[in-house]
Amino acid sequence: MAGGQMKFRADINGLRAVAVLPVVLYHAGFSWISGGFVGVDIFFVISGFLITSDIIDRIDKGEFSLVEFYHRRVRRIFPALFAMLAACFVMAWLVLPPGELIAFAKSAIAAAFSAANLYFYRNTDYFTEAATSLPLLHTWSLAVEEQFYLLWPLALMALMRWLRPWSLIIVAGLCVMSIDIAQRLLPISQPFVFYMLPTRAWELLIGGLLALPAVRAVNIGHGAAEFLSACGLALIIASLFLINDDTPFPGLHALPPCLGAALIIGIHRETMVSKALSICPAAFIGLISYSLYLWHWPLLVFAGIYQNRDLLVSERVSIVVAALLISTLSWRFVERPFRQKPGISTALWKWMVPAAGVTVAACGLSLVIIKGVGFPGRGPDGGPSVQAVRAESAKFQASSCLERGALIPNTRECIIGSDNDEAPTVVLWGDSHAAHLASALDEAAKVAGIRVRQITKVGCAPLPGMRMLPPSPMRADCPAFNSAALQSILEDPHVSLVIMAGRWNTYSRQGKSLVSKDGEWPSDETSKANFTSSIKDTASKLAAHEIKTAVVGPAPEPPTDVLTCLIRANFLKEDDAPCSRMPAAQHWRNNQVLAALLPPNVEFIPIIPALCKPGECPLKVGDDILYLDATHLSRAGGHILAPLFAKAFSPAAGNLAAK
Repeated sequence: MAGGQMKFRADINGLRAVAVLPVVLYHAGFSWISGGFVGVDIFFVISGFLITSDIIDRIDKGEFSLVEFYHRRVRRIFPALFAMLAACFVMAWLVLPPGELIAFAKSAIAAAFSAANLYFYRNTDYFTEAATSLPLLHTWSLAVEEQFYLLWPLALMALMRWLRPWSLIIVAGLCVMSIDIAQRLLPISQPFVFYMLPTRAWELLIGGLLALPAVRAVNIGHGAAEFLSACGLALIIASLFLINDDTPFPGLHALPPCLGAALIIGIHRETMVSKALSICPAAFIGLISYSLYLWHWPLLVFAGIYQNRDLLVSERVSIVVAALLISTLSWRFVERPFRQKPGISTALWKWMVPAAGVTVAACGLSLVIIKGVGFPGRGPDGGPSVQAVRAESAKFQASSCLERGALIPNTRECIIGSDNDEAPTVVLWGDSHAAHLASALDEAAKVAGIRVRQITKVGCAPLPGMRMLPPSPMRADCPAFNSAALQSILEDPHVSLVIMAGRWNTYSRQGKSLVSKDGEWPSDETSKANFTSSIKDTASKLAAHEIKTAVVGPAPEPPTDVLTCLIRANFLKEDDAPCSRMPAAQHWRNNQVLAALLPPNVEFIPIIPALCKPGECPLKVGDDILYLDATHLSRAGGHILAPLFAKAFSPAAGNLAAK
């Protein structure tokens, strides 16, 4: 097939359906398809195969033109993309408060210039709650493909002209290099691996391998074809249900769905799998898959923002149906007309100039929004209490007591409570969920005449000897930080009590973080055992120096960012009740789980009873907002806890006086 135009394959359209539908369902919140996001990886393999096949076929026929190639890419990608962007600008204007509108405008510029992956790498994690409020987050994958399209044709031209006999080895080598880089960087920076072309290129290159003449010339027997295509489908299905948000991804865990897609694509003869993928419904979903991918995510995001709560199942189903209808219209009236071949070379300018003009217009509109500070005249951006907590949040995040490196903070700012340097000393040790207790401890310590030393670092639970997974640059220094913190405490003869606090929910139950002794990924049960072991060993070392250990229970965590919720309610002139309280049952259970994991030589200080009633937990009391964001308590929230810590300080002061 290397010398001729590749024939149309309906099964590849069906494979597109297998790729896009899981992505849509996963984004719509249907948790039973936990690995739905691997559909993007399948898309990459398909794109790599089709693009490489097309380029090689045209090169072999002497018809390949780099300008014409980019021309076809523009007509294929940009019309539907800019139609979606135009609709998003309208929806953003109607429902986004000024701050969020500015962020949207910045992401729109990135999307228009095929740099969305760079923008979102710097600004968000795909698997976080905050990501569900970014209407253009899904354009990261388009950016990866478009960046690949800029480089790959040039590489293929060189390969086919000068290195054709070695092309298979060279492309396979590039593929191995890319996946090796991805796997090596995954423990260091998972967001980089997720968003960036160098660590995603291997997925597109797998598709490219299948299109090389040496591979396409291989004749596979009918029996082997049936077996291999069935294995490919099995790999894809297994990936959709066995991979989840907690899987270290992409890296090697992206290999099964990619290999599954490759096994199906690489079979150039009819099989039972190809027949199934070629049936009309699957083939049609494949035809509209690009538009469906473009439209489903902003529809879900804007609906969630407008409702200012989690969408109901019925609402999510309705949005998926609406996305299918809109995508059908987009395919019929936007994609198809713009894909038709112009017929004369001068038509290149007919398409390229308008494309450039639309890009400039989108960027210009975005810059107007940014320059206009989101046009606050459209509606309020939160009342005085919201603005006060927003300022408090910014100060909290910038605090020098949330050390970013491996050294423990020693600034005067990190000594709270009594001003007397000779006063009894208590240490607050942990991550940012320890730091958000500082205002409560400060208030209680001043009354009790206690001096509190804050030793906190973002992302580092006080678990000496352990590593927190998944790894990230923020957590890289945690072992060194915790070791230094423990040593500093043991060397201080004035310390009588250490209060350890952290975002325990993510470690003490099945959550997004695991505790590892050696950096290897443990099971949930092993992680919990490591958690208990670290606290027990730490408490024993402190006890040997006559220092008591207390662990503060987890704070209840709101289902969404409280400030964002209140700002949206204020902007949309809605009741802020959904932002003011949340059900309490799960938070009481989390409290019990942690208490059961603590060793007997550790005092437990639960804060749930102070912050929650049996049935609900308030997020706002009157004008007082109890949270800075989606997880951290504000000073108003800390004020509620001050009496609790005052009780804990009384014996600490007495014990210290006796030393």
